[in-house]
Amino acid sequence: MLANLDNEVHFKKVFTDVEVFTAFVKDVLDIEVHIDKVETEKVLPSKVSAIKFKMDLFAEDKDSRTVVEIQKVDYDYTYDRFAHYFLANLIDNQRKSKDYSFAKDVYIIVVVTAAYKISDNTGKPIKNDVLVTDINPRDLKGQVIQMNNHKMVILNTTYVQTDTPEAILDWLNLIRESMKNPENPNINTSKPAIVKAASLANIEDLSPEQLAEAKIQEMRKEAVAVIEDTTRKETKDEGIKRSLIRGKLTLQEIAEDFEVPLEYVQRIQVDMKHH
Repeated sequence: MLANLDNEVHFKKVFTDVEVFTAFVKDVLDIEVHIDKVETEKVLPSKVSAIKFKMDLFAEDKDSRTVVEIQKVDYDYTYDRFAHYFLANLIDNQRKSKDYSFAKDVYIIVVVTAAYKISDNTGKPIKNDVLVTDINPRDLKGQVIQMNNHKMVILNTTYVQTDTPEAILDWLNLIRESMKNPENPNINTSKPAIVKAASLANIEDLSPEQLAEAKIQEMRKEAVAVIEDTTRKETKDEGIKRSLIRGKLTLQEIAEDFEVPLEYVQRIQVDMKHH
């Protein structure tokens, strides 16, 4: 039976394994890293970031001057937060250099296990399985000028698609199955790294201390979810009320815009008339 990889304790237990970490990095970033350990809870110095945060997993290939960090995020899904991780690591990299050059290639993988709370600059919700950010310039024709290898890749298990790259899909499915079908997971058992990850995620192998910490993580997530659900409902209801007051859309159009049943909008309309 798989432990829930949406839980930070279980996720770290699996991905701190060197074999699993390097295979995951290869499949997501298409780079080879040679490491002998994976560190956890790395904190950047305050000189770099006024916001103190911890990176879940960190590994450095000193021979190829490559740094890879993996962040598992289960709340506060904002692109600004992800970008802060990325840019702060780049600044830290420059800080250690004699000039403004980058001493090492910086790669960050962000694993998200719920719907994004981010939209594009037109307000349209973003629903992509893989998002890639780099800092290479582009000319006026949109041609990328390759000046560095720094990259942040955001993976979202909620938005798996028919054209999700197979190598990445194997890992997203492992995480998804651990969350939804832990007793009989449908995963790619022909890939050794996936089999190794699944064996490490065996809930029977957790220590009493790991089980206790995992339960604390679950309680924290449940508390956050209750608050988020309440806030989301209040925000949605206020938006529907404003649309009803403006009167420019039909009830059906409002229901479609806010992704709620028509009856939901009608109920709010009745409540408004009574108040």
